[in-house]
Amino acid sequence: MTEDPKDDAGTRALDGGASGPLANIWRRVVLTWKYHGPWSLAFRMLTFPLRATPLRSRLRVDRLGDEILIRARRWYRRNGRPVTVVIPSYRDLECVRALVRSIRRTTPRSRVRIIVSDDCSGPTHVAALHRIRGIEVIESDRNSGFAANVNRGLRAADPELDVIVLNSDMLVRRGWLAVLQYCSLEADYVGIVGARLLYPDGRIQFAGTVRNLDAPQWFDHRYRFKPAAFGPASVPQPVLAVTGACMYIRRALLDEIGELDESYSMAYEDVDYCLRCWQSGRRVQYAPSAVIEHRESVSRGSEVGDRERDSQHYFWRRWGEFFDARSVRTSDAGLRIVYVTEDTGIGGGHRDVFEHLNRLADRGHDATLFTLGAAPEWFDLRVPVRTFEDYEALVDALAPLNAIKVATWWNTAAPVWLASVVRGIPVYFVQDIETSYYADNERARFAVLASYRHEFRYMTISGWNRDRLRELGLDAKVIPPGIDLENFHPREAVQRREDMVLALGRTNPLKNFPLTLAAWHGLPAPRPELCLFGIEPELASEPGIVYERAPSDARVNELMCAATVFVQTSTHEGFCLPALEAMACGAAVVCTDAHGNRDFCVDGVNCLMPSGRVDDVRAAIARLLADPALRGQLATSGIATAAEYAWELRIDVLERFLEETAAHRPSLDSAAVPEIRKQAR
Repeated sequence: MTEDPKDDAGTRALDGGASGPLANIWRRVVLTWKYHGPWSLAFRMLTFPLRATPLRSRLRVDRLGDEILIRARRWYRRNGRPVTVVIPSYRDLECVRALVRSIRRTTPRSRVRIIVSDDCSGPTHVAALHRIRGIEVIESDRNSGFAANVNRGLRAADPELDVIVLNSDMLVRRGWLAVLQYCSLEADYVGIVGARLLYPDGRIQFAGTVRNLDAPQWFDHRYRFKPAAFGPASVPQPVLAVTGACMYIRRALLDEIGELDESYSMAYEDVDYCLRCWQSGRRVQYAPSAVIEHRESVSRGSEVGDRERDSQHYFWRRWGEFFDARSVRTSDAGLRIVYVTEDTGIGGGHRDVFEHLNRLADRGHDATLFTLGAAPEWFDLRVPVRTFEDYEALVDALAPLNAIKVATWWNTAAPVWLASVVRGIPVYFVQDIETSYYADNERARFAVLASYRHEFRYMTISGWNRDRLRELGLDAKVIPPGIDLENFHPREAVQRREDMVLALGRTNPLKNFPLTLAAWHGLPAPRPELCLFGIEPELASEPGIVYERAPSDARVNELMCAATVFVQTSTHEGFCLPALEAMACGAAVVCTDAHGNRDFCVDGVNCLMPSGRVDDVRAAIARLLADPALRGQLATSGIATAAEYAWELRIDVLERFLEETAAHRPSLDSAAVPEIRKQAR
């Protein structure tokens, strides 16, 4: 059976493939208990009835940040551990006083030891620091820069305790330490945790470190200048690095990798330290529920001095090959490529992925599928398939490989990214902007958007998707699905009927099947037969409707060759492959504007594209039923359109994209500095 990309998988990421609010309920209960604890399970059970009502959004039952903050504070009251806070200081007395007051207001005094490490501010300043109650002051006889100043504090810290480095120009908010510590102890593999930092005007200053796409020699702060409540910034996730302005460091990591590198006279030392964390086998985590005000100026200047330039050059001498010289080739110069899927069920998105794998392997590349599902029985996949019980096991197996690693669905993006931080090159195959699947789940929409990381190279299946990614500041190569013209083509042996309307029969709301049905009902008697295909035969519930359940490609081809008109009335599609397949078979196509089909559907040339009104769709169908000449004209143009999507042509484009990805070497020329300095503590 052929369907549009992600038609089936689109409903599986959160509910396991079944539909309705009770889908996979016991599995969800177990996972909630395992990953979020009994309190969260009780909360979700109590609020479950509200999730089907308008009160859902008003009661904020989907607000992950609030839930983590509450859970962390409860945990911290019972289990919180003492920590050492190191505050590097240089002629910033009032900032230090304000920060210390905020720490004392928000944390138990017995659990926080505060060390202020001064970088030779002068005797007057140091004397004033000593008068601040509840802190220890470490003095220096020379000004040596941020890294050396922090290291003095680290050496003075309790050798058994975790350490938090905080810039002096910070004001912490309630729950900040509880969240940082809770997230740091969530798993042994966590080494460093950072908070969400806000400017004094409430906008986001920091939500994770990313490499600047326009100026790759610099690093930037993700979601800088977005509102504090910007949804994607509320999603906790691992990040490439966190800023040295707020860095919770696990004692085990500090003991293993040591102090900050003092060769950095200004800037880049925090990114360097986080990369060393990743290389040690531990992760760097962003914890947005820990909120801290960073009183750095919004209008901080862009002038770069010699010390910062020296740090930049030192950083890229050390890390340039780590980022930009990764080999993903086999011994015979082919590419090593791993696609990752959440499952392998019937669906157009999986079909597209499997075609990529087979055809890349046919061209001599080492192609493999990693999945949480089983090897597909419905598709002749001829490459190795590795099946894993969960994403953690998948990441463990994928991380050591030097390969191009391809995420195929938003829920696979995080595992692919994690497995590519140290080795390989991550690619994101965006088959749809998948927020469309979660109209009633705000948290899921935020998670989808947060999955679009700067570190990925992007490919997508339609111009509409590419334009949406551009709105997020990301570039993508358009590589549409191909047509297997050996399976989908006009068949002389199949006689085209004068009384058959063919459509995909699905209840997925995006398919908008009720519009197709209403338009068919509106046709004058005697109405043509409405033939549906798919996996929901219960839709054929009245006379005049027949249903072909899970037909083979050959049978779909026969249906498309027999139909008078093929109808697809989706409100949204990532691409809409069935309409293109119908064109390849010479069927006259009626389709609504579904975004992803704009690349190949031209109203009046190879199809009719009425509005989404019932009367307009009905009129388009009736027009084609009554006009054989128009049907023939559209069919001829449709066959020519489909020929442009032959698989070999599509794989040519895909192979060039992957070759370019493997050879990509961004320029590190730092002559041009962006308006805002891109790496700032």
